[in-house]
This record gives sequence, structure tokens and C-alpha cells, in this order.
Amino acid sequence: MNSKTRLVHLLRQSLVTAGVSLSMAEHSMVLGFTAILLPQLRQDPSMKTNIYIESWIASINALSFFPGVMMCPFIMRRYGRRKANLVSAVFMIIGWTCISLASDVNVILISKILQGAAVGLSSMSATILIGEYTSPKYRGSFLSIMMFSILLGSLMVHMIGSFLVWNRTALFCLAVAILDATIVSLSPETPVFLAKHGRYDECRKVFRWLHGPDEEDELNAMIKAAVSKKAKSDANNENGNEKNKGLLYVIDYFKRSDFYKPLILMLHLDVIELWCGYTTIETYAIDILHKILGHDINVSKNVIVLDTLKILSSVCAIHIHTKLKRCAALKLFVGMNILTYASIAGYSYLREEHIFENIVVGSTLTYLFVFSFCAGTMPLMCTISSEIFPLEYKEISTMITTLFASLNITLKMQTFPYLVNVIGIHGAFSIYALILTYALIVASIMLPETKDKTLQNIEEEYWTKPYEMTVVSQNDELTPMQVTELSQAPA
Repeated sequence: MNSKTRLVHLLRQSLVTAGVSLSMAEHSMVLGFTAILLPQLRQDPSMKTNIYIESWIASINALSFFPGVMMCPFIMRRYGRRKANLVSAVFMIIGWTCISLASDVNVILISKILQGAAVGLSSMSATILIGEYTSPKYRGSFLSIMMFSILLGSLMVHMIGSFLVWNRTALFCLAVAILDATIVSLSPETPVFLAKHGRYDECRKVFRWLHGPDEEDELNAMIKAAVSKKAKSDANNENGNEKNKGLLYVIDYFKRSDFYKPLILMLHLDVIELWCGYTTIETYAIDILHKILGHDINVSKNVIVLDTLKILSSVCAIHIHTKLKRCAALKLFVGMNILTYASIAGYSYLREEHIFENIVVGSTLTYLFVFSFCAGTMPLMCTISSEIFPLEYKEISTMITTLFASLNITLKMQTFPYLVNVIGIHGAFSIYALILTYALIVASIMLPETKDKTLQNIEEEYWTKPYEMTVVSQNDELTPMQVTELSQAPA
């Protein structure tokens, strides 16, 4: 395949992942909007707010994750990954429309519940979509671009919110949601989903449209695995061995090492992602800057500087994560994240005790802190989450980790204001550093190296043995040699 044809297929992958990236940009808009919404509500006498209501505005998205997360596996398994992302975009459109028309806090809370459900849907489907749409050599870059779009969404909503009132800012977010829904509706379903549902001709067509002719080995491996699983499932049904896909079926999953090992790993990686500082600084950016830098700073200017740094860091991440191995990147950037947490905690304590204060030191530590999770921790977690789960358990594993994420975000957003009031920013950041340290130790022990490997290779090399082919149809385009080799593979 020549360079021109390769570029065409790369652009096609870019197009279909653009809808995913816009969905993730809307996540940061939801968080960033809260940061500009709360200060404006405090100044509006018609909006009666207090610390209790504000904590609910900041955290209710995380609670409404649950209905979105519970719907997502059903939609992804039955109707496809793309449909889940489309439903998320529609929910987001309704939410932003309601916020732009809101006249009291209750309408805002209801709208954010809808947005939380949308975030739950797209959180589960986003990394799956990118992992299944893209080539292994581009996967890390596309996931870093997704992180870039998250940060760009945050920058845009903070900039616009600095000049416009909150309901006008919501109209801009609404326009992004409409654009997202348009792109997603025009994109094809993922090849993996099509193969899993026996739509092999469609799978080949979409896969070759996205990847070209150079990745036929991955296509054949994907279809062989799908045919083998379908044959095994049919055989179980004929023999009456198929378990009821209810609670007992799920419990049986937890007895399988290829299910619980990647799940345990991903739960610890979720802890790293959710407690690294991104959600906190997105939601409470103004309050955190005041605690670290003082009340005499230009808050709007500093928030925009931070958002610009996030964008530049995510651009660096696109290059960094195409070069660094996953395990090395994990230790480097999460270690840096822990160190900056501890450094900010120490500086904040000295500042509050009037022992030492220097705005340059405070700003530098804050910038390094933001760089650590924007260039390293966040994009790395997104990349690994798209690779780590075996296909058979991808929906339920992603549902479990997303529910776990929802609980963590709710806990963090609800407790952060109270922690700061009781033990100060230095106490809160010290606790977060300890949480990250524990999760890093466990993840470093369990994480396999997945860089530049296909999803099928990762599954077979680290979690399961190659699938035994039991049935091969004429439509599967497998050579007699491939059938013989697969049938002789060890069980």
C-alpha cells in the first residue's frame, strides 16, 4: 500500500474517531462548565445556592452515571458500539438545551442528571470504539488525540464562560453536541462488533475501508476468533450446557482468570485516573488556585493559562505515547503525579502557616502537576483501557469499571470541599498522593506490555490461549492451512 492510500485510510480512521473525541470533549465541557457556573450562581440572587447545593451540582453527574452505565452494555451488545455513542449525544443535546433555558437550580440539576447519563454511555463506549476502529500503530495517537479533545473542550468552555453568562455558554456546548451526533450517525459500526454478530462480509468491508489491505492478518484472526466463539456457544446450546445469562452467569465470570485479572488491573488504573487530579482541578479550578496562589491573582487569566498548558501537554502526549512503552510511561508519569501532589501539599502547608510563600514556586508546582496528568496519566489510562479487556468480557468489564469510576468521582467531588475546609488543601492532596501510590504499586506488578500489539494478540498472549477453531464456513475466507493449524492448536 503506497503512502497516498495509507493516508486515505488514516483519514478515514480520523473521521470515525472524531465523533468519539467530540463526545469526550463534551465530558470536559460538563466538568468545566461547573467551574464557571458555580461562581456566577453565587452572584445571582435569584439562584439560591449554598455549599450543599453546590456540592450536588458538582457531583450529581457522577451519580447519574449509573443509568447510563447500566444501559450501555445492553446497547453495545445488542445494537452496537456506535449506537451507544449516538444515544449519548442525544442525551447531551437535551441536557444542554435545558440548561440554556434554565431559570432555577432545580432545572440545572435535572439537566446535569441527563448529562451524567450521557457521560456514562460514552465513557464506556469511547475507548472501545477507538480500540476497535483504529490500527495498533495509531491507537495510542488516536487515544492521545481524544485526551487532547477533552482538554480543548475544557479550554473552550472556560474561555467562553469568562466572557459570557452561563446560559449563553451552554448554547456553545449545545452546538458541539449537535456536531457530535451528526458525525456519529454517519460513521460505520466497528468491525469487531460486526464479526461478533456473524456479519462477516460487512465486517470485512468496514475493516478494509478503515485499514486497507495491509492488515489482513488481524482481520482473519478477528473473524476466526468470532467463528470459534460462535461455534462453541452453539455447541453449548445444543448440549444444554449454556448457562443462564443472569446472576449465575456473571458469577461464573469471576472464576475465570482471563476475566478477573484484567478487571483487577483496570480497577487500579481507574483509581489512578480518577484521583490523579484532573476532575478536581476541572471542577474546583478557581478554589484550588486561590488556595495555592492566593486571592490576589487574576483567576480568569490563570484558568486560561492552565487550560492552554493542558492542550500543549496533550500535544506532547501524542508523541510521547508513540515512543514510550506502557509500563515505563506508567511508572514515569504516575510517579511524577505523586511527587507533584506531595510538593503542592508541602508548599500549601508552608504558605498557610506563613512560613514560606512564593507565587513563582506555587505556579511552577501547579503547572508540573497539570503536565503530569495531561501528558502522561490520563492519555495512558485511556490507551490501556482500550486494549486490556478480552473481547468476550469487554462490555461487562467496562460496565464494572465505569460504575466503579462513578462511585469514585461521586466520593471525590462530594468530599473535596469538606476535606479542604477541615484539613486544608495540603491534607487533601496528601491523601490523594497516598491513594495513587498504592494503585501504582499494584498496577506496576500486574500491567503487561501492550504497545503496538493487536487486540487479538493481547488477549491470546496475556489472558487466554488461542481459540480452538471448531467450525469454519466457506464465507470465512480461511485457507486449508489456516484451518489445519488452528484445529491443531493446544486447548
